[in-house]
Amino acid sequence: MCVIMRFFTLFFVFTFLISAGLSSAKAGLIRDSELEYGFTEIAREMAAEAGFPQGIEFRIVINPSYNAFVRGGNTVYLHSGLLLTAHSAEEIYGVIAHEIGHLAAGHVPLRSEVEKQASLANALTAIASAAAVATGSVDAALGVAIGGTDRSKRLYLQKSRADESVADEWAIRLLNSQNVTTAGLAGFMRRMAAQRALPETRQSEYYLSHPGAKQRLAAFSDNIVEHGHRLGNLPVSKQQLMGRLVAKLRAYVLSPARILKAPVEIDWPAYTPDETHIAYAKAIAHYRRGTLTEAEMLMQNLSATHRGDIWFAEFLGDVQFSLAQLQDAAKAYQHALQLAPDAALIKLSYARSLIASNDNTVLSQAIMLLEEAVEAEPKWAFLRRQLGVAYGRNRQLGHADLALAEEALLRGDTQNAALLARRSLSHSDSPADITARARDILFELNIAFPVN
Repeated sequence: MCVIMRFFTLFFVFTFLISAGLSSAKAGLIRDSELEYGFTEIAREMAAEAGFPQGIEFRIVINPSYNAFVRGGNTVYLHSGLLLTAHSAEEIYGVIAHEIGHLAAGHVPLRSEVEKQASLANALTAIASAAAVATGSVDAALGVAIGGTDRSKRLYLQKSRADESVADEWAIRLLNSQNVTTAGLAGFMRRMAAQRALPETRQSEYYLSHPGAKQRLAAFSDNIVEHGHRLGNLPVSKQQLMGRLVAKLRAYVLSPARILKAPVEIDWPAYTPDETHIAYAKAIAHYRRGTLTEAEMLMQNLSATHRGDIWFAEFLGDVQFSLAQLQDAAKAYQHALQLAPDAALIKLSYARSLIASNDNTVLSQAIMLLEEAVEAEPKWAFLRRQLGVAYGRNRQLGHADLALAEEALLRGDTQNAALLARRSLSHSDSPADITARARDILFELNIAFPVN
């Protein structure tokens, strides 16, 4: 029994290593325009150096573990645990450089091939029961199963070590190009290398999914010896921006009572929280606590004294929306959008405030905002639902059904996607482009559609 349990433990650990990033993203992914835009700005020069002139996108995962990962394209996912527990701004910047390195090296598509090979090895485990029947030996079955799992794990970790080494080379190159020290990454790797002595159950998710900490530490340390004389800390302006982002995330993740007691606790040499950061964190804490009048008062003051701050205007709109001050919220969002015309999340909030006002004269404006947001974020299902609601309120029923069909498709609900696409075709007044897209959805799902 102990041997059997050990086999299944090994199999679970290996499966977890492959799927951890995907499940984590689904479990705790949040959308915040300031956090996403801020980290994109912080990494802009490194992204351009790595071959991404349009920049890298960022998503924040609310997860206390220290981790970061990529899933292809040009998006880096950062765990809140990384941002809130890193010892320095340079450490976060270095981890970002490493993840950009994975994207630049195209590791995600390559790793999927390794996972396919590993899956073939895992298929051996399915033979275990057959081996037991054929030989009458449970030991023979376990030998096949454990052998398959061990080979899978070796294939995956062998490729992971190579990928981590290449991504580290990219990180060193990118940090050197910005004249930023690798000391932050070296310190982090020193902490990771020390985890080798811990039981596996106490080792961090990052250590388990990013092998070779000791060797990686050597590479960063060597770079410090070679180039340390010309490398320094992250520029003060970027430290201040990163400090504001981490302080905001902290206000959303930790308890409101703790934030109100100590709004900003970030001990970075080049970061000094000013009164605006402190007031902002307190406003977020009041908002989460439900003391909305206090939150609005703080944000009114911040917005009045910082008219050019996009995110103060946006959050003032959020607070006023929660207070059902819909006209005021719409004005705040409108001001924020004037400062950041391409911000899809602000367009979404602005449109929702217009729809909630029950004023049919502004529905066309809300629809236009949502259509622009969908164009910028075509794979975000929630946007499609909001657009469907707006179309429905505006009596554009064919458009509404199609938007909801697109939402269902993005969520993987093919049954509802087909139902809504067929319903979209049933409206005789739907324009040609709507009916064409509805037919495309049914074609993609291999479902017959009505022929006029």
